[in-house]
Amino acid sequence: MILPKNFPGTQIPVSDVPLLQGIFSVTGGITLSQVCEITGLEAGTIHNWISRGYLKPPTGRKYSKNQVARIILINMMRDTLTLEKIAKILSHANGNLLDRSDDLMDDSDIYGCLCDILIPAEKNEVIDIKELFKRTEEYLKDFIEPYPGARGRLELVLKIIICSWESAYFKKYAEQLTEKIQEQKGGNYELVE
Repeated sequence: MILPKNFPGTQIPVSDVPLLQGIFSVTGGITLSQVCEITGLEAGTIHNWISRGYLKPPTGRKYSKNQVARIILINMMRDTLTLEKIAKILSHANGNLLDRSDDLMDDSDIYGCLCDILIPAEKNEVIDIKELFKRTEEYLKDFIEPYPGARGRLELVLKIIICSWESAYFKKYAEQLTEKIQEQKGGNYELVE
């Protein structure tokens, strides 16, 4: 099994410096072309997400750390879930997607949490969903709830994103294995009844 070498939802190689910290430690924002380079998304896709209310428009043509995190989070789930379901998932943790005042955890922290869970697991080839869920629970043990039940809401959202991410990974892996069938049969597929 080939493990991804990039930060989840991006084309950026994993490093010791957290992705968003590295990018935003030297700048107050990044341009749309930089977002597209990081994520592999087309500009039109991001504009669509803005027009549909999943993301605030950039300020002064620059995307903030939280906007980039939101884009990456959506990108992580879009191979396995519809945009409407993704919005519902993110809203479960953060209420109105365009209002940060009701967020349980800002999107950059959610993304950082996912990286802290997924990257070490991938390095150790941990694909057991129960282990990933256990890591999620451990990660949130010190989370201070702004209201009762907030931790449970956030935990559920993280688990859904992890399941979606892992599902996309297995889908890609299944596609790679399917290519081997074509190689072994010289490109001829046969139906077996």
